[in-house]
Amino acid sequence: MSLTIYYDGECPVCARYVTMLRLSREQSVTMVDLRSDPVARERLEGEGFKVDNGMVVDQSGRRYAGADAVNVLALLSTPSGFVNRINRAVMSSPIAARVLYPLLRMGRWLLLFVLGKELIDERRDTASLQTIFAICFALFSIFHFCNYATAYGRFPPGPDMIALFGAAALTLLRPQSSRILALLMLVSLVSAIIQAPAQSNHTITRNFMLLGYWLSFVMAMMRNRPAGEVFSNFVIAGQGVLLVMYFFGIFHKINADFLDPVTSCAVALWEQMPAPLNALSGPWVDYPAIYGTFVVEGGIAIALLVKRWRHYGIAAGIAFHLLLAMSSYAMYIAFTMLSIAMHSLFVSPKAADRILASKSMQAFTGRMSNPVYAIAAIIVVLTIGVLAFRGSYGLASLFALPMVLPFCWVILRYGQDEGASRPYGRSALAIGAITFAAFFLNGAMPYLGLKTAQSLNMFANLRLEQGASNHLVFGGAHRPFGYLERVATIDDAGGNRAMNYYARYGYGIVYYDLLAFLADNPDASISFTLNGKSFDSVSAVDLRADIDATLHPQWFRKWFHFQPVQLERPEPCTL
Repeated sequence: MSLTIYYDGECPVCARYVTMLRLSREQSVTMVDLRSDPVARERLEGEGFKVDNGMVVDQSGRRYAGADAVNVLALLSTPSGFVNRINRAVMSSPIAARVLYPLLRMGRWLLLFVLGKELIDERRDTASLQTIFAICFALFSIFHFCNYATAYGRFPPGPDMIALFGAAALTLLRPQSSRILALLMLVSLVSAIIQAPAQSNHTITRNFMLLGYWLSFVMAMMRNRPAGEVFSNFVIAGQGVLLVMYFFGIFHKINADFLDPVTSCAVALWEQMPAPLNALSGPWVDYPAIYGTFVVEGGIAIALLVKRWRHYGIAAGIAFHLLLAMSSYAMYIAFTMLSIAMHSLFVSPKAADRILASKSMQAFTGRMSNPVYAIAAIIVVLTIGVLAFRGSYGLASLFALPMVLPFCWVILRYGQDEGASRPYGRSALAIGAITFAAFFLNGAMPYLGLKTAQSLNMFANLRLEQGASNHLVFGGAHRPFGYLERVATIDDAGGNRAMNYYARYGYGIVYYDLLAFLADNPDASISFTLNGKSFDSVSAVDLRADIDATLHPQWFRKWFHFQPVQLERPEPCTL
């Protein structure tokens, strides 16, 4: 009886499994590596077999694939040897084979991905776009490191931030590698979990972008799809995150205090621009700064959705965020580079090919391996870190521009979309819809009475706490959840640094966050006022009943918390 086994010779586990099989002597066995036999591969594909879905066994003209093939081999194997005995005991059951084989196939996919080996039927129509995004996201990660590792009293950096910097530098050296991009995404995910809770707009935006990437990664692994689909199916999710960011960047600002030049964050940010821009002041500058935000951000979002205007939307988005990065109000360069990375996802695959083939881009990638340029880049990054540590955020952004502007130029110069749009499959649409909906719900949470931190504050002057609202659409104080209704003021911080911040600057703290602080710091004792009632030297023991009845588990609280509350009226500009 003849037996032919068609398998993937590039998969170490598959090859080892085939060589370790001990079949009955009645079988005349032929091994065919589908990587080295394209004729056999084309013949099987022509007969409807998907060669990447598993091995194929031909037993005297009758063919079995995947779980059925493993089941047949188990029934034909001898009980000699440990591996054969286990294989025969488990896989000889058709039910067990069908249950376990998808897990084995996912393991093969992950192993090939880690080893940098493509599937037999691999296609990469978005390889150039992935390279462009990888460079942008790596630059963002480096600026994020400079922000989080040096600014706002976070020095020295933690192990996760050091790992993030290393993965970003490696990505800049090999931006075309799917494995290295996945490593950067993995380190970013770990760092996001460690850093939480964090109120930063760019951090929460990045986190939802990571959600889209890992949904795409897991789906490709489960469905045994080409590794190139990890990125191509992620593109719509990244685009959706950017559009949601623009939506709430506008919607949160529809409030009385953002529209007031005396308190508006638009005016506060403009006043921190470098000279001579900050010398321009007065109503003729203030009102264009306020209402220009709505016009520019709304126009960018609309242009990105219209194919023939998309290139202008990308150009305007890059220009707008580069201008924003010049303000010394905060270190915006990380947020700017993240937005540029998301804007790059709107570049068509053909335009991305032109960008990478351009002389400017070839020069950029060629210099990345030159030690002189590498040392210069290191010096620039160290300078940015020192400036961030000193709070010179606008100057830090200026030093970052030599790393950013040349790359932005090639996107604008060669990124014009031409031809038909790339059709996206159901997987990409599903991943995009899930990511879009999750991020949109996150941004809408303040209007439901839920968390206000990590909800895209976007410097919006928004106030919804303590039964008040300055929003011109959601002006009522009646919301489905009541977390925002109870706000305490700290009278005595008890020597605690975090609570002293609230007491010193007169901030209120949502009662939920106050309970969370006491639960996490059982030795702390603070005095505060809540709803006109004073509580003196209160600890977690005194409020145990409220803590048990109100707080969620610790892992949930990392993603559910609130901003400090400015109790003055009108609402001043805050982070």
